[in-house]
Amino acid sequence: MGRKICWALVFFVLMIPLESLGQNRFSLKVQGADSISKKLVRKINYDAAVQSKEAVQQVLGAFLSGFYERGYLAARFDTVIYDTASATGIFTAGMQYTWLNLSHGNADAELLHEEGFKQHQLKGKKISIPELMRLSDKMIRYCENNGYPFVSFQLDSVRIDSNRISAAIMLKKNDLVKIDSISVKGNARIARSYFYYYLKVRPGNLYNESIISKIPQRTRDLQFLTEKKPMEIVFEPGKAKIVMYLDRKKASRFDGLLGVMPNNRTTGKLMLNGELKLALLSAFGRGELIDLQWRKLEKATQDLKIHLIYPYIFATPLGIDVAFKLYKKDTSYLSVNTNIGIQYLFSSDAYIKGFAEIASSSLLKATGLGNATVLPDYADVSSVLYGIELSKLDYDYRFNPRKGYGIKLSGAAGNRQIKRNDLVNPILYDSLDLSSTQYKGACYADLFIPLARKATLMIASDNAWIVGSELFDNELFQFGGLRSFRGFDEESFRASYYSIATAELRYLYEKNAYVSLFWNGAYYEKRTVKDFIHDTPYGFGAGLSFETRIGIFSISYALGSQYGSPVLFKQSKLHFGMISYF
Repeated sequence: MGRKICWALVFFVLMIPLESLGQNRFSLKVQGADSISKKLVRKINYDAAVQSKEAVQQVLGAFLSGFYERGYLAARFDTVIYDTASATGIFTAGMQYTWLNLSHGNADAELLHEEGFKQHQLKGKKISIPELMRLSDKMIRYCENNGYPFVSFQLDSVRIDSNRISAAIMLKKNDLVKIDSISVKGNARIARSYFYYYLKVRPGNLYNESIISKIPQRTRDLQFLTEKKPMEIVFEPGKAKIVMYLDRKKASRFDGLLGVMPNNRTTGKLMLNGELKLALLSAFGRGELIDLQWRKLEKATQDLKIHLIYPYIFATPLGIDVAFKLYKKDTSYLSVNTNIGIQYLFSSDAYIKGFAEIASSSLLKATGLGNATVLPDYADVSSVLYGIELSKLDYDYRFNPRKGYGIKLSGAAGNRQIKRNDLVNPILYDSLDLSSTQYKGACYADLFIPLARKATLMIASDNAWIVGSELFDNELFQFGGLRSFRGFDEESFRASYYSIATAELRYLYEKNAYVSLFWNGAYYEKRTVKDFIHDTPYGFGAGLSFETRIGIFSISYALGSQYGSPVLFKQSKLHFGMISYF
């Protein structure tokens, strides 16, 4: 069975090019030089065509590989006879060799066993050069990853008895090498303790080629560094010094966003809203993030968010992740949400986080509720939830990707309390479950599919849900606007569950610039103590982003429809934004 598979593979390798070659094919035949060779060639029934004379040697080399795999160590082409449009290889198979014995020599027997070497099974087995090379590669790789970068593998004490061979493995490790230091040349500001742990390389560690080879890519993954030229490894007796040429890259950002749209409450007039965002990335050279965001959504309504991430605390893969949000809805209520988490970082773009979310929302004005007979839209509520979050990003360029993906999943559960308000009719609380269990979940994923040299299709899905009894409006998710659902006012939707699908075609005419056409549609439910609403709104439009000396300027024009209403141009949304990196 093994022989049939081997010959099938040889035939497959040799015959694949036939259908893809051009019209000027070059005929290639193989003839055996002796009776044994002729018999073997007839079994393959070899007759192929190649594109040119230059390709003949490559094809014949692949032919010989199949024989080396079967123990014909001396297989060769004695000569190749060329004609005008053909070539004939005169092939000699030689003797088929088998193992008499292959001992482990000076190599560690346990290591050889782990790498699949079984000495007792070799006797009488046909010698395979590729199989021997695979064993050599595994042994060399193991040594390179355990302090011996100059290891060599060879066979010693080789003896040939007719067509049987005996030999011993000789593994020459040479000097044991340890990491001496990592030096950075350039204007990059980065704490050594952070860099050592992030790269997984520390002074005193054994040289590990599998880790060293990943340093350039891991460095490129850091948004705040740029590589001026490739790193160098300087070897000295018993030690290795890693020299890196790194400069600081602008990664901190200041965002501004201005929205211009009709005021739904005063038809015919325009309403402005805005957003300011300051994100400081590795300002202290430790890969930390300080993110501040303020938004004015409508009259007397404001939103403040603060996010702090500090990775690799105490030289471990753990990081602190703390978020604070304060939301004031005109004179109706004030909500405060604090999320405290501990990350375990697999890389700069992947982590798992355990967190506790402490939320509370309080009425600011309860006028007229003392004699109310129906529940209000808002209430004094609080909750403490515990959960897990997973995140993974893999983009070719984080700021303006053409290909790659991102995904974030989270889930939490805990206790939720409804607090009695002295200004609200106490009878209204009698029908409520003041203490209950609440569940929250969220899932966001996007995928960038390259279409042409500068075009890409972005597909995204954004989902969130909250499950619990007797929800109020001030507990629900809010979405809508440029960042989440274009074609509608900022955070104009409230939902206990929503699912948003987005498709956007982008043409990336510069590294940080693109034009786009987009469509986004959603299904959402608003399930509260007062009512149940669901709808399938959608929006579409076009966007433009371009780079200037002071930053990246963007403009977006969108239209939307909800509750089956027609699309109205007078209800269109126009957003302006700018991102400045420093």
